[in-house]
Amino acid sequence: MIDSPCCPRCGLNVQPPGGGVTGWRCGSHGVVAPVRLHAPLSRDDVERSRHESDAPLWVPWPSPPEWATTGLALAGDPGRPASATAVAGTGPAPLGGMAELVIVAEELGTGLGAGYAALSGPDPGGLLTGAPQASVRIGGRATPLWSLPTRADRCVYVGEALGQWLWAVLWPAEAGVLLLEDLVLHDLREQIPGGVRFGPPSPYLRPGQ
Repeated sequence: MIDSPCCPRCGLNVQPPGGGVTGWRCGSHGVVAPVRLHAPLSRDDVERSRHESDAPLWVPWPSPPEWATTGLALAGDPGRPASATAVAGTGPAPLGGMAELVIVAEELGTGLGAGYAALSGPDPGGLLTGAPQASVRIGGRATPLWSLPTRADRCVYVGEALGQWLWAVLWPAEAGVLLLEDLVLHDLREQIPGGVRFGPPSPYLRPGQ
């Protein structure tokens, strides 16, 4: 694990329960679900984490060519199953250069996806309007995703899968075309495919950047 648990929205370290406060607390966002960051990542790390989460651990699989998994985040009180997850990956971007991707699964109100997406609130709320702009395939079915306004250095898509928010945040913004390539998502809780590659820690694993 990297450092101490951090806030899902701003990435700053959080204070454990105490002094009359029953939950983990961020100085800016109050009581939050503490996020534990895991990087560099190994197969053993994922094996442990897949049994510690109520939220999916989404990865593109089959993986895009030359892509690697580069970090994992679990949100929730230690000792309880995680209520939100983020899995980071990197590889060649469709338009050239390298791309970074963080896929988040979370319960309503957690704020982890918003932390990566640089949104002011914890959830996309009324931003999901009009026709979806992209989709991924989960369990053989298309899952629609809506593009959200964000900073110029990234692109953000969000939808719903298995009753939870599904976020895909990519850097740089042009890397969003990856979601136009019929990407298939796999939940690592079910199985860790033998061909999954692990790479150096993602610079985008900590939320709030």
